[in-house]
Amino acid sequence: MAVRPEPLKTLNQYQILNTIRIAGAISRTEIAQIVGHSRATVTNITSKMIRNDLIYEKEVEGSAARGRNRILLAINPDAAYVVGVKVSAFRIGCVVTDILANVKSSVVMPVRTSERPVEFVSDLIEEAVRHCVKEAGLSLKQISGIGIGIPGLVDSREGVSYWSPLYSRGEKTLRELIRDRFNIETYVDNDSNTVTLSQLWRGQGLGVNNFAVVTVEDGLGMGLIVDGELYRGSNGFAGELGHFVATPGGVQCRCGKKGCYEAYISNFGILNAAKGLCREGVWKCDDADSLSYEDVLEEARAGNQALVEVFKRAGQYLGHALSGLMQLLNPSKIIVTGNGARAGDLIFGPMREMIEESTAPELLKAAEVVVHEWQDMDWALGAACLVLQELYKSPLDRCVAAEKMQEALKAE
Repeated sequence: MAVRPEPLKTLNQYQILNTIRIAGAISRTEIAQIVGHSRATVTNITSKMIRNDLIYEKEVEGSAARGRNRILLAINPDAAYVVGVKVSAFRIGCVVTDILANVKSSVVMPVRTSERPVEFVSDLIEEAVRHCVKEAGLSLKQISGIGIGIPGLVDSREGVSYWSPLYSRGEKTLRELIRDRFNIETYVDNDSNTVTLSQLWRGQGLGVNNFAVVTVEDGLGMGLIVDGELYRGSNGFAGELGHFVATPGGVQCRCGKKGCYEAYISNFGILNAAKGLCREGVWKCDDADSLSYEDVLEEARAGNQALVEVFKRAGQYLGHALSGLMQLLNPSKIIVTGNGARAGDLIFGPMREMIEESTAPELLKAAEVVVHEWQDMDWALGAACLVLQELYKSPLDRCVAAEKMQEALKAE
């Protein structure tokens, strides 16, 4: 493998490249002011980036003193391409993006992955990646990395999933299987972390240094950005908000514990509560076992009061959880997203009421709560941002050297 740059040098490169990305186009002097380095240091590092076609100079006419054109720096979007994959129980989403996280192609494959062998899931991912890269008009040699987001307990440093509801573990990890098939560096992380990165790169978190993303889906997840960086904790398991026990001895959760936030707030939790009402005769439905979350949501929207109460309880628990985040972490923003956001005011009305009731006024004013309109590709885009985050940390060695990386992996 190629020798990685020294930590300080890597940090400098990352800070400068990320500053250019956020600004779009920016002068060397402005970069130096933002990152706190001398102009000479910025000039030295950016000169190497220019030689590697990672960034380029662009003139802005008549914008400088004495009528001279300003020279700004911008990122070459074609300097590198990456792939992002999101694996869920019923689909696999895949995107190819350039180095600025602009989507070049995407695909969604409806499949059932639950409890399948990891090798089976790898086959599906391989098919999706090959199709998506071809649709982008690229070759696999041009891909600098593959990122995969999955639910469960994931050690991102080792690429190991200790538990996932999607598949059973095999002799090789998902990361190893995909890396071996493509000879491309592969990263695996919890899907809430990856979607948090998508918010940091292109969403509501752009330019925000401290925020939380709470995802409401079949599960309840959370990602944290602290001082502009994704916070993973000592073993990569930080952010397991869904499995914080809110009511000891309460409703059974899929993780094996009772009373977790996820058991009340998630789509899965809401569906289970609705099935219970059906079986008890409170809500007359044909077959409790065949119910879907969509059925429950539609009936609640139509005014079924028993189901409205289920969503209200979910919203109250969500508000309680977010109030706790505000008081523990003091984030400047909390972004709530995921396909559970389709419930709208059924959940978010009670959520906001509970937040106001449970939070100190000073902390309430300091944190903005935003409901992000969900897009189907957000998860896969986040997995692509996982790779981009790594590339930006070592741009001169890895952004423009996808083919060299493949050769190094083959030689291991």
